[in-house]
Amino acid sequence: MASYTDKPFRKIVKEYGAGLTISELISVNSLHYNNSKALLLASRNIEETPFAIQLFGYDIDLFVESAKKIESMCDIIDINAGCPVPKVIKAKAGAYLLKEKKHLIDIVEALKKNVKKPVSVKLRMGFDAESINNIYFYKDLENAGCDMVTIHARLRNGFYSSSVDYEHIALVCSHLKIPVVANGAIDSFEKLKEVKEITHCKYFMIGQAALKKPYIFEDLINECDSIKSLDYIKKLMLKHLDLMIKEYGDYANKLFRKFAHKYLAGYKNAKLINYQINNCPNIKELFNIINSVK
Repeated sequence: MASYTDKPFRKIVKEYGAGLTISELISVNSLHYNNSKALLLASRNIEETPFAIQLFGYDIDLFVESAKKIESMCDIIDINAGCPVPKVIKAKAGAYLLKEKKHLIDIVEALKKNVKKPVSVKLRMGFDAESINNIYFYKDLENAGCDMVTIHARLRNGFYSSSVDYEHIALVCSHLKIPVVANGAIDSFEKLKEVKEITHCKYFMIGQAALKKPYIFEDLINECDSIKSLDYIKKLMLKHLDLMIKEYGDYANKLFRKFAHKYLAGYKNAKLINYQINNCPNIKELFNIINSVK
């Protein structure tokens, strides 16, 4: 969700009822060098409570140093052990940590010894078919002091489109005392009911589905799957764009494009409208394009 879950987007989902919001991926190496962009990524909206900062990396000392730097800026420190992106794997971070499970446990132990905020881990069910996480690994995470675990029940090479093994989450949930959060392909209230019945989890994480319909959180709270009109979607797009302009200025013209593509997916003439948005020269014209969508 890097480059998507920024402050403007998180403000919108929070208004729709998201219980916990999480920062974009932030490199512990970048925080070590006091990179201004990394520190900006760690900032939150005033209404974001609770808020987790998501760290990724490999070096234990840098994890500790970074966690100390950002501890006052968040309510939870989250270790990312799930990102499947090649450049993150190459840096021995994200889902790569599932290849060195003892190292991941050591990171948790080090953070628990050095920070007071809760420490959570977001991970996949394994790096590959030969290294699926067993229950002893999850128990070791719990014993190391992990306060919450979020399981995206796909393997690393499954990225975001392979089938999701909810039975894996159910097994973990039945054995751990700490909260287990179910994640993966939850895109509607009907799907949530299915996942809840299988996993018996109390908590659920929504990722990709929120990009097309950030109002999904409101739907889940209201226990329904609403259908929004095109006018509703246009107003939502304009609100989102306005928030991005306040955050990024004129650069929002380019940054909003990826969000527009998500909002318009499946709508009539989406391909043509996306082409116009991609080639839009300025903010004023972008507003005109969105307003003219039919």
